[in-house]
This record gives sequence, structure tokens and C-alpha cells, in this order.
Amino acid sequence: MKLSKVFLSLCCAAAMLLGSALPDRSAMKAEAASPVVFQGLTATPFADGAPFKGVDVSSVIALERSGVVYRDVQGNPCDIFHTLAASGVNTVRVRIWNDPYHSASRATYGGGACDVDCAVAIAKRCADAGLAMLLDFHYSDFWADPAKQKAPKAWEHYNHSQKAQAIYEFTANTLQKVAATGVRIAMVQIGNETTGGMCGTMLSDYDWSPDGWQLLGSLWNAGAKAVREFDRNILVAVHFTNPEKAGNYEYYAKMLAQCNVDYDVFASSYYPYWHGTMANLTNVLNGVAKNYQKLVMVAETSWLYTKADADFFPNTISGDGDLGSYVNYAISPEGQTQCIRDVFAAVAAVENGKGIGAFYWEPAWLSVGSSYDENLQKWERDGSGWATQASMEYDPDGKYYGGSSVDNQALFDASGKPLSSLSVFQQIRGSGVTTDLNNLLENPGFEMQHGWTDRPTGWTLHPTAGDHFDVRQEDPYDGACALHWYSETAFSDSTAAAAIQIRNDGAYEFSLHMQGDVTSHYVLTIAVNGTVCDTAEGELAGWNQWLHPSVSANAYSGDQVRIQLRISGGAGSYGSADACTLYCRPIQETTASSTTDTTTTTTTTTTTAPPQLLMGDVDENGVIAIGDVVLLCRFVAEDPFVNVSLQGRAQADLDHDGKPTASDAALILRRLAMLD
Repeated sequence: MKLSKVFLSLCCAAAMLLGSALPDRSAMKAEAASPVVFQGLTATPFADGAPFKGVDVSSVIALERSGVVYRDVQGNPCDIFHTLAASGVNTVRVRIWNDPYHSASRATYGGGACDVDCAVAIAKRCADAGLAMLLDFHYSDFWADPAKQKAPKAWEHYNHSQKAQAIYEFTANTLQKVAATGVRIAMVQIGNETTGGMCGTMLSDYDWSPDGWQLLGSLWNAGAKAVREFDRNILVAVHFTNPEKAGNYEYYAKMLAQCNVDYDVFASSYYPYWHGTMANLTNVLNGVAKNYQKLVMVAETSWLYTKADADFFPNTISGDGDLGSYVNYAISPEGQTQCIRDVFAAVAAVENGKGIGAFYWEPAWLSVGSSYDENLQKWERDGSGWATQASMEYDPDGKYYGGSSVDNQALFDASGKPLSSLSVFQQIRGSGVTTDLNNLLENPGFEMQHGWTDRPTGWTLHPTAGDHFDVRQEDPYDGACALHWYSETAFSDSTAAAAIQIRNDGAYEFSLHMQGDVTSHYVLTIAVNGTVCDTAEGELAGWNQWLHPSVSANAYSGDQVRIQLRISGGAGSYGSADACTLYCRPIQETTASSTTDTTTTTTTTTTTAPPQLLMGDVDENGVIAIGDVVLLCRFVAEDPFVNVSLQGRAQADLDHDGKPTASDAALILRRLAMLD
């Protein structure tokens, strides 16, 4: 094969990794100008600082068994998990039932047949697509919601302590099976819509007394214990509904606190037809976050794009009379887009970064055939409808025997092709504050005041030419804000500095992104206990030409590290600095040789050598290979499971524009193909 063909093949592979083919991003640009930005998130597992941008596609395996084909925007068959990832989704929520099968015939109960094996199958595909997971344990054999919280058949006659132990063991065993796929489990939900109880323990049976709450609390804690023991980095969520009822969430949060329930996230269902206004949603979630110091999110939401029924089974929301009186959106993909954006915005408005995201419920639950008889046969065989006849064994009062009641609320049309509303997840992003990378700076993106300030949290500013040096929503590298300067007259040595008390021995590396006019001169320093250890300086390269300088120094527990940016400029000088990082790396051991007249002595010293750049070596393994292209493509595509070090990013920047981009991936490909 000729090198030109190799290069073409590699370019095509890189384009697919970057999501340029799945789906067509040109169709997504119309709404991208006004993103919903989550400022200063308290907790996020994603390297780009994004919130949870989730969907619940629990039924997808059963739907595919029934012949449903998911497509890209051009109508070509495509793995739905890759389509979701390319559309901005970063997490998949999956419900888990214990034994959703008839005890004698083993016929499925339906509803997607969502047992542990189904969760494992979805986990494998999430891992392949770079998606995280939220595991939603119902602790039931079938649907659990405010009206139904039945214990699994196998636990039906357990006493309370036996039930708690069973919850612990089922949770622990499932976590091991799912994690074995390599997927990242970001959150575990202990129970589903547990507004009145969980796993057969109902508060109404105890007249909502403290005794009933203590029993229920011990079940939540049994599940939480299994999660904590498995991986303390996994967030633990509890899930309730009816935020529209005055005092409802304050009551639940108070009782959870009184019962010492161990959880991180207070999750709410929010369906606009039933659950109040967006403003009320923000208000009640903010109350929980503020009064009980918990993270909050929306675990389920949706809106319809059509009144039509595609699967010959009645829909939950089918006409104007079902829409309620709280919100008013168009019944169209555009209406879906606006509704989803508003739900995310309502969560993002929770104070102090406690609102962490939202999940759209079953956006891919489509018709499995072209007639009722064909659908019914597949629903019964594969469990791809809401419920089968077999489910009457477990839930004899089930009202929804048959197909999907939400196909008109999907984010895919009846043929499996994405609607324009699926791309709404690309409009949701973080502010650039990343807790997952252990950035030691308190306010690295200057976002914490959400706008103008001359006293940004975590920084000390000293302007030398009046009020020209401050934080504002102007010219950011990432997020909404940046440190900004402009002066009509020349100025010298305006500074921004931060000081950190060191807890761990290590090599500390400080970097930031800067752009501005060519008369702006910068000096970057890092000092340990008052002694400057490293300096970088130079001139900026022009508007929007981002530079990425760094300095480093060794420091030890108890030391104080002080970082400083010093700016000088001529009349009319302007610029901005943003996306600052202070990382701790292991101190490298290097060998140095010294020669005297009589002997040659080799001594080992602890030092950090200046980084030597091997351009194109993104993974820093000393070799430039196709793996560097793949890693860079995933990093540029904001894959939450990929991290490229500061040196790796510098070595990726072949076009020297200050940041790694798709253009750099193409340049590495050219180098590999020996075209340069």
C-alpha cells in the first residue's frame, strides 16, 4: 500500500475518533452559541470539568434484539453508544432489577429485561465508547417507583437484617461484574424514586414514624456500604420525586440527616408535565444543597417531539391535555432542545457548584415493528415493551402491559435516526474547573465569582496602572471568565499571585494559558519558601494566539509554594490569562557525573530536569506512533477517560498555536507517513 493511502486511512480514522462522522456536527452548530455552563462544580469525575450529561437507555439491548437499528444523522446504521458520545453525552444510566423473569417459565417481565447481565452488556459498550455509567439499583424484580417498591421474589420473606445483608451483597457483586468490563462507574443510585419506601419497606406501614425511617435508612446504608468498600470515588445517590410539593424535599433531606444516611447526591425526577416550574426545581434543590451540604441533580426528565404514536401502544403524554400547566414548550425537536437546556440550567443555578447535571430518560425506546401484532410478538419474546404477560406474576396490578409509552419523547425518530435535539448535550459544559486532575489551585479558571472582580478567590492582584488588571467575562481560554488587562498607558509589573501550603513531597508544575498584544511581556515564577526556583518569560503573540508557558520546582511537606504572573505592557496593551494549573508530580531521580583530576564520581541527586520535548510523542513513551494520534484525538474529543500531561500536550502542539488540536493530529499523521 502506498504511503499516501496509509495517510488517507489514518486521517479517516482520526476524523472518526474526533466525532466528525458521528453524528454530522454541521447540523449541531445552530444552537451552540449559547451553552449552559456549570460554574465551579464541587464534584465532577470528568477531565474537562463537565457536569453529568446523561441518558438512561436501559431498554436498548432488548430493543436491538427485537430488530431496532440505530443510525447516524445521514441514516447509516451506527452503534448508538458512539452516537451518544459524539453528541455530547458522557454518562449512561442503567436500571438494574434482581430477577425480572417468571419463576417457572423464565419468560421475561419486559421493560428491557434489565438484569445484571443486561447491565454488563451495556457496560462493555459504554467502555468502548468512552462513556461513564450510573448504576440504578431498584432492589426489585421489576419497576420500582413512588407507587411500587416490592422486594425481589427471593427476598420476599426476609426479615429486615436479612434484607439489608442481601442489598449489600447484591450491590457488591454487581459492582464487581460491571467494573470487570473496564467501564468507569461514576455513580450508584441506591433505590429508584424511593419517595415512599424501598425494597418492600414502606414508610406508610409505620405511619411515617422515626422507626420506619430508621429501618429504611439502614437499607440505604447497606447499599452505600457496598459502594464505599468497592470504590470510595464512586458517588452514592438517593432518588426522590415530586419536587412541586411544598416542603417535600426539605422533609426528605431532614429525615435522611436524622437517620445518618450515607449518600453524596440527592437526585430528583423532574418531568415538566407534573413536577412544577424550573424555578421551583432550582429552589428546592438549592435548599437541600445549602442546608445539608449535598450534591443535587435531576435523575430523570423528558419532553415530547410529536403527539403521534409510532408503536401502536398508547403514550403517557399524547396531547395538549396531558402537558400540565407548569411549562410551555413546542411539541417538536426544537421544543425538546429548549426544555433539556432549561433543565440543565435549573440544576446549574444551584449555588456553590452543588448542581451536578441531569439525565434524559429512555431517549431510544422506539417501536420494534410496523404493526401491533408484529410488535406484540417481539415485546413478549424479547422484553422490549413496557411489560409482558409474564410480569403479572410479580405485579398483578401492572397497568402498562404492552409496548413503549414514551416513544414520542425519544431523541431518535421512528427509523432510529437522531433528532436534532440529541445534540443539545454539546451545549452543556463545565467552566474548566477540573477536580479530577488534582489541580491544587482553588480558583484555577477565575470562575468562582461568576463575573467581574478585582479580588478573585485564591489570588492576590496588584495592578500598577489603575483598575486595568481584574477578572471579567472577556477573552477566556475556557469557561466564562479570565484574568484580563488593558491600559491606555504603559505599565510595568502588574502581578497575580497565589500561595499554597504543601502537604506532599513532589515536583510542582505551574502553567497557564495567555494571549494578548505583542507589547505584553510576561514573567512566570514559582518560589518555594520565598526563593524563586524557576522562571519563564517572553512576549505574547497576538489576540487569540494562546501561549502555554510553565515553571516547576521541587517542594516538600510543610513548604509554601508561591506562583506569580507578572505582566508589563506598552500603551494600549491588552491580554488575558486563564486555565491555570498546579500539579504535583513524583520527584524524578536522575544520575549526574562529576570528574576530578584523579577520580570520576557518580552521585544520585533528586532534581527535576528541564523537560526535553519530543514533538508528536503525546503519550511520552519516547516513540512517535499511531497511538499518539489516537490519544490526541480522544483528548481533543474530550474523552473523560483520557488525560494528557502538560508535557504531553506541549509535545502534541506541532503547529505551536498554544494548545493541542485536530490539526496537530493531522501533522503527526503526516510525520508518520513521511510526508513532511
